[in-house]
Amino acid sequence: MDKEQKEREYFLARIRNLFELCDRQSCPQFSEFLTPEQAAYAASSIRGEQLPFCFYGGYEGAERVMLGVFPDWSEPDPEEFPIVGATFRYPAAYPLSHRDFLGTLMDQQIRRETVGDILVREGETFVLADEKVEKVLFTQIDRVGKVGVRVERGIPENPAGEQKFREIRGTLASLRLDAAVSLCCGVSREKAAGLIAAGLVQKNHLPASSADIRLADGDILTARGFGKYLLRTDGTLTRKGRIAVCFMQYL
Repeated sequence: MDKEQKEREYFLARIRNLFELCDRQSCPQFSEFLTPEQAAYAASSIRGEQLPFCFYGGYEGAERVMLGVFPDWSEPDPEEFPIVGATFRYPAAYPLSHRDFLGTLMDQQIRRETVGDILVREGETFVLADEKVEKVLFTQIDRVGKVGVRVERGIPENPAGEQKFREIRGTLASLRLDAAVSLCCGVSREKAAGLIAAGLVQKNHLPASSADIRLADGDILTARGFGKYLLRTDGTLTRKGRIAVCFMQYL
């Protein structure tokens, strides 16, 4: 077993432990913030679990989320997640970046796993974090880089704003992964197959290593170095029997 497999097994063991603790202690249990890939692995490994659970990152549509496991007598409740939101305000003339904020948090000995999404806007940035780091977040940070900031509790209801896309329309002989990657990325079918074989393509945030994997409406493809795409199709066929598709590229 290689290092990556060992790390994955250790991660999944921690996920299963949440269910065991919840069942034994009869109280909600929460993971740290998970990357989209970790959340996808977790979701695939707990499909047969009997206890109710849900993923939540502090707002609807969050990229980094926690897994919450709840006793069988209760319903999953986003309000119970130990997540705090913070709004950092600063002069709009200073274009601070995601990296600037993450670096400042790491300088305060805050681990990445205790920080969710960081949404940078002009003159303000929204940070989601574990309640464990709440004190540091609100009392220890008054500068990000060389820029003075003011921290306020809470974030807007829809901090991410409206997601923007670029449409890529076309037709495919079949909903094979290599054909889809070829269309999305504007490369030959052969190069698309090479990207897949090299482990550079994900389907729904999990590695997709086979070119003949079949896709369905709503699937998300990520091709490293090219972008992230959402598949939209109702299976409509053209006169030549090809499938009409629309890929929405995340901007």
